Amino acid sequence: MPIRLFARNVLHTTMTGMLASVLVLTLSSCSSNPPQPEQRKAPPAKTQTKSSVSPGQLLEMARQRQSPERESLVLQAAQAYIEDNKFSRARDLISEMNPDALPDQDYIKYTDLLSTLALQEGSNFLAHGILTKPRLEQQWQAMEPATEIALREKRARVFALLGETRLSVNERMQLSALINNKKQQLENQEALWQDLMAIPFAELQQLALNEMGEAARGWYSLATIGKNNQIDLEQQREQLQAWLGQWPQHPAHDNLPNDLRLLQSLIDKQPQQIALLLPMQGKLAEVGEAVRDGFFAAYYQALSNGRKTPEVRQYDSSVDALAAYQQAVADGADLVIGPIDKEKVTELSLMPTLQVPVLSLNYPDAPPAEPLKGFYQFGLAVEDEARQVARQAFVEGHRQAMVIIPAQEWSERSARAFVNEWEKLGGTVVNRSQFTAGGNYSNLVKDAMLIEQSQVRARELQELLGTKLESLPRSRSDVDMIFLIADPAQARQIKPTFAFHYAGKIPVYSTSQVYSGEPNPKADRDLNGIRFNTMPWLFDTSSPEKQAVAQYTKSAAVYGRLHALGADAFRLYARLPQLEQVPQMRIFGATGALHMLGDGRIEREQIWVRFRNGDAVPLPVVINETDVQ
Repeated sequence: MPIRLFARNVLHTTMTGMLASVLVLTLSSCSSNPPQPEQRKAPPAKTQTKSSVSPGQLLEMARQRQSPERESLVLQAAQAYIEDNKFSRARDLISEMNPDALPDQDYIKYTDLLSTLALQEGSNFLAHGILTKPRLEQQWQAMEPATEIALREKRARVFALLGETRLSVNERMQLSALINNKKQQLENQEALWQDLMAIPFAELQQLALNEMGEAARGWYSLATIGKNNQIDLEQQREQLQAWLGQWPQHPAHDNLPNDLRLLQSLIDKQPQQIALLLPMQGKLAEVGEAVRDGFFAAYYQALSNGRKTPEVRQYDSSVDALAAYQQAVADGADLVIGPIDKEKVTELSLMPTLQVPVLSLNYPDAPPAEPLKGFYQFGLAVEDEARQVARQAFVEGHRQAMVIIPAQEWSERSARAFVNEWEKLGGTVVNRSQFTAGGNYSNLVKDAMLIEQSQVRARELQELLGTKLESLPRSRSDVDMIFLIADPAQARQIKPTFAFHYAGKIPVYSTSQVYSGEPNPKADRDLNGIRFNTMPWLFDTSSPEKQAVAQYTKSAAVYGRLHALGADAFRLYARLPQLEQVPQMRIFGATGALHMLGDGRIEREQIWVRFRNGDAVPLPVVINETDVQ
């Protein structure tokens, strides 16, 4: 079932004038099983040409007309302003309208323009409310095809952004019956495939069996093949061939998603010999051992399933990683995985060329000036987590952030990544504070929330009036989210301090460092409400690789993340060309959903978790405003 979403009270102040009229969300019209796409004969689309009449002239004409012609002219003026990227002027015009008084055609246009403005400034909850009104649901049959396509496209985008993936899939399937343009059809199909890949595998299986519509059932069946078997190329190819035989008339039959189209090429070119470059001695020996254990847990799991596996040889990267690489190449390696030491990864990244591709297990100190062909980078970067926090908080409607971090080099890097992404999206950082381990956390929060200033103002007012006032200090009002980087012990002291200083209702986001990886409800009650991103491995109780690591190795739980890194290195080895050629593709691994950026860097999108009653509980994609506490 879709999540119930409510508008946030932190939306841009520029949009507040519209809330009364547009923000009554009724999701009964957006059930997860809407009617299948109709092949109906719609009125011909009108040619869209830019009006030669200026917005000012249209408004002057509107002043001389009566309703409903007046409102129609105002909407035309607002559209002209949007086409000229003068969004604030369009917003001012539309916010003064009463949509309930508009005739149907004007109401459709009003909805189209207002949702465009909401999406333009990132007010996704508001756009959701506008685009799911019951009145709009009653208008589909009367719309011109171009208008219906535009509205359904926006609905699909909003549903996907806010985690209502099934609804987005339904909209995309409706669009497939409406779009005649080949390029738009391919773009819609690609977006549909990405939505399908965001649905859990078990749910896809049920939908493939139970969905009523023939085309929809075919899509869900194909998606189970795409989402499952991401390690076993041969099995995936066999299932794809069976699907092609079963669904000869399906729209995807002659136009498979890009990642599935590459299967045969991947099978033909997959590495036959892999070299593992990991430290076997020195301070990183235990790290190398943990990564190796995760890699071979996945390797032997594939072997036990009858899968063809490459030969694997291990080389010590502790002393000279370049020499180890050259030796691996001389021994016939088709792919090198490692090293993990940042300094040695940097050495490899500075080579002029690579004889065989490298999947490093860390990132160089600085990216090469030009991407090095065949150099792929994969690791557990704190920067990835911080950027994901910024994107998630922005999607959930926040715009003004406070950043609180420990005085350490890695947290500085994480904070910079958050701030850069946050400001790129359009958010503002209103305060940044640092703390030292064992410091005075109460003073840290008190200063950050400007409690002292509030107390001074109260005393000054009391002196001015000459009477004692009954007043409580107030925390600053220009913060709507807090980004906290802290380990569990630090966070258990800092989080309750927000409530003590009158800021307990501000959502707190964090990264995986805030969770030890082991359930501890009694101690973690003080973390209640914190939401953080982390790798699926920590909450996957059925992973055979995780069970094998627990059974056959003596690694401490603290190395769990490194086991996951090793397991995903095995998942990735045969898929690197696929990820490189299909940027939208995701490998759903132990460390997160993995995709490749243009420079060969593999970025992780982790799951979201929140502390509730001391337990770390995985979350849906987007969190409701009413579900924060």
